[in-house]
Amino acid sequence: MNFTQLKAFVILSECLNVTETAEKLYCTQPSVSIKIRKLESSLDTVLFERSGNRLHLTEQGRIFRQYALEIMHLTQTAAEHIRQYDDPSHGKISLGASHFTGNYLLPALIAAYKQTAPAVDISLNILGSRQLIDSLDQHETDLLIMSDQIRFDPRHYHSKTFLPDEAILIVSPENPLSQQTHCNIQDILPYTFLIKPSHSETRKFLQQQLGDTLLSQLTTMEINSLEAIKHCVMHNLGISILSRLTVKHELAGGQLIEIKLEDLTFKRGISYIYHKDKHLSPAIRRFLHMLDQQHPAPSSPAA
Repeated sequence: MNFTQLKAFVILSECLNVTETAEKLYCTQPSVSIKIRKLESSLDTVLFERSGNRLHLTEQGRIFRQYALEIMHLTQTAAEHIRQYDDPSHGKISLGASHFTGNYLLPALIAAYKQTAPAVDISLNILGSRQLIDSLDQHETDLLIMSDQIRFDPRHYHSKTFLPDEAILIVSPENPLSQQTHCNIQDILPYTFLIKPSHSETRKFLQQQLGDTLLSQLTTMEINSLEAIKHCVMHNLGISILSRLTVKHELAGGQLIEIKLEDLTFKRGISYIYHKDKHLSPAIRRFLHMLDQQHPAPSSPAA
């Protein structure tokens, strides 16, 4: 078994086409077939099977693919780490983020980081929670940035909350509640409450804080986009509770009004997560150091 055989196997396992694999490896189709046969011989197993004119991974092939990806990732990381050992200003960082952190937090952080390390190649993939965890497990992503409401097994992952986050009650300036600085739960019952669907982590967080009984008393409207919820509130279609990060510009511009909800707070944190066995390059370490220096901006007084 050698690295060229592993690379041929990984590419072929993705496209399941010998011709396309040969093009990507800049070699002939017989050369690809020879590499795969030698790899199968060294493993004493069959990695691919053909059904009709289509190629498929065997069960052994699916299992081996995870190990092959990890080996290739470690090899690539080792090479990059050696090249970057004394120079954190070069390299690659692959970030995975939830829709909330990817849209409203990371753009500013990445811009700040690029000012100190413009040559570092940063990619950002915004996905659902399950997809993010899968991308981390498959070594397609270096770091995840997401809410600390999602728990990770400390035996396998390093997780650190680096920034607090507060969700606040927001209303349109046209809403009667906008004339108040404070209100209680009974005050919001007459209004449509805009909320994400039940499968979202934001919905689960609010459900924990409000409780099922209170949530059942509210007239709700489900919208699967934070940005859409924000604009619906601005058009006075209802009220909502959103992270201050998502609405800070609209609050500053007077397009939305924050109302203090008495006896209830909605505080959580934002974490970065990576595998404990992850080899962190100097570029990644510098990025983590920047995250560790983050502090929340002072809260604006409620209107």
